[in-house]
Amino acid sequence: MVTAEKSRIDCRHIDVLDGIRAVSVIIVLIFHFWQQTWIFPVIKTPWLASVGITKIDFSNFATVGYLFVDMMVLISGFLLFLPLMRSIILGEEMSSWKNYARRRIARIVPSYYFAVLLLFFASALPTGAYATTADALKDLFAHLTFTQTLWVNTYIATPLDVVLWTVAIEVWFYVLFPFVAEFIKGPRNKNRQSFTPAYGIFFIFAVFNIINYVYTENFVLKGNVYLAMRINQFPAFLGVYSIGMLGASAFVLIAKNCRRSRIFNAVNTLFSVCSILLIVYLINDCVATQERQVWQVTERSKLAFVFMTFIITTALSSKWYRWLFSNKFMRFLSGISYNLYIWHQWLAVQCKNTWRIPKWSGEIPPNMLNITYWMNRYAVVITVFAFAAAILATYLIEKPFANLIMGRPVFPLFAKKHLKTANSADEECISEEESAPLSAEVDSFADTVDSDEPTEDAAANPWGEQETDRNDSDCN
Repeated sequence: MVTAEKSRIDCRHIDVLDGIRAVSVIIVLIFHFWQQTWIFPVIKTPWLASVGITKIDFSNFATVGYLFVDMMVLISGFLLFLPLMRSIILGEEMSSWKNYARRRIARIVPSYYFAVLLLFFASALPTGAYATTADALKDLFAHLTFTQTLWVNTYIATPLDVVLWTVAIEVWFYVLFPFVAEFIKGPRNKNRQSFTPAYGIFFIFAVFNIINYVYTENFVLKGNVYLAMRINQFPAFLGVYSIGMLGASAFVLIAKNCRRSRIFNAVNTLFSVCSILLIVYLINDCVATQERQVWQVTERSKLAFVFMTFIITTALSSKWYRWLFSNKFMRFLSGISYNLYIWHQWLAVQCKNTWRIPKWSGEIPPNMLNITYWMNRYAVVITVFAFAAAILATYLIEKPFANLIMGRPVFPLFAKKHLKTANSADEECISEEESAPLSAEVDSFADTVDSDEPTEDAAANPWGEQETDRNDSDCN
C-alpha cells in the first residue's frame, strides 16, 4: 500500500532527468563518433536467436543522433519554466533574478570559457588556424559573447569547438527568460484580475511558435543557404522552448491534482514505453528521408512534443522503471555530461587528423579504407579520452569554480576534513553547541553536492535548475 507521503508527486527534483539527459548526450556522442569512425553500433544477440533476434541495430540513432540535441534543449527549457509554474500553480515564493543570474553563470561559464580560451591559445593560434588577426579576434569575441551562431566562420567554420553553439543558444534563452516570466506573471496591481498567468502562457506559446514558423519558412527553407547553420539558430528553437513551458505547466498541475498509485504508475510506464516506440518511429522516418535537415526543422516541434511526453510519463512511472534513469551511474553520467558534450567531438577529430592516435600513415584515414582493427582501437581511444577529459574538467574546473561563484567551499570534501581537524584541535575552547551549526552546514554540502536530492541552497532558490542539471546540452 502506498502511503500518503510516498503517493505525492515531487515536482521539485525530477530524478529521471539525470538519466534522460545522460542518454541524450551519449546518443549525440555516438553520432559524432560514427562520423569519425564509420562504425555502426550493432549489438549481436545470439542468445535471442531462438526468437528470431540475432542483433540489435542502433545504426539509425547513430546517423541522426544530432536530433537529441533538441532533447537537451527541451530539458533545459522545461527546468527553467518549472519553478515559475510552481510559483503560479502552487504559490511558492520565487528567488531574486540576481540569484537566478548567478546560478546560470556558475553552471555554464566556467567550463565553457575554459574550453574556449584553452582551444584558442593552445590549439587554434599555434597551428595558424586563422588567415588574419582580425579573423582570430572575431572568432574569440563571438565565442566569449555567445554570438558565434551569427556568422558562418565563427560557427560552422570555426577552428574552435563547433559543438559550443548549443551553449550559445541556451545563454540566449537564459537572457530572454526573465522577461518572459515577468510577462507571464502579469501586472502586480488590480489589473491582474483581467490578466491571468494562463493568458500569458498561451500568448507566449503563440508568439514563440509564430516566430519559429516565420523564421523557418522564410529564412531556412526558402533561403536554402547554409541550411545546416540556420536550422540551429535561436529562433528555430523557440517552438521547442514553448513545448518545455507547456510541459512544465502540465507536470505541476498533475503533481498538484494527482497522487501515485500502482495503476497510475503502471499506466504512465506504459505510456513512457509507447513514447520510446514513437521516438524510434520518428528516428526511422528521418533516416528514410533524403532531405534529413529539412525533416529536422519541419518536424522539430512534433519530435519535441513526443520527447516531452516521454519525460513526463517517465517521471510519473513505476519506481523500478524510474530507477533505470535515476540510479547512481546515471547520476554520475549526468554530472559529467556537460563537459562530455563539450570535449568529445574536438578530441575525436584531433586524435584522428592531428595526433594520429592510434598511429596511421598516408593521406587517407584508415576508416575510409575500412581497416576494422584500427577503427575499433580508435573508437576505444576517443571514448577513453572523452570521458577522461569530461571527468577532469568537471571536478577540476566546473565544480570548483561553480562553488566559488556560489560562495561555497571550492573543494567541499577538503573543507570538510579541514573543519574536522580544526574542531578537534579547538574542542577545548569551543563548545559542541557553538561548533555544530558550521560543521553541519559543511557536512550537508559535502554529502549532497553529487546527490539527487536538492541541497538547502537549491530549496531556498526555486529559480535554480536542479544541481545535477547539465545541457546540453543538453547539446546540449
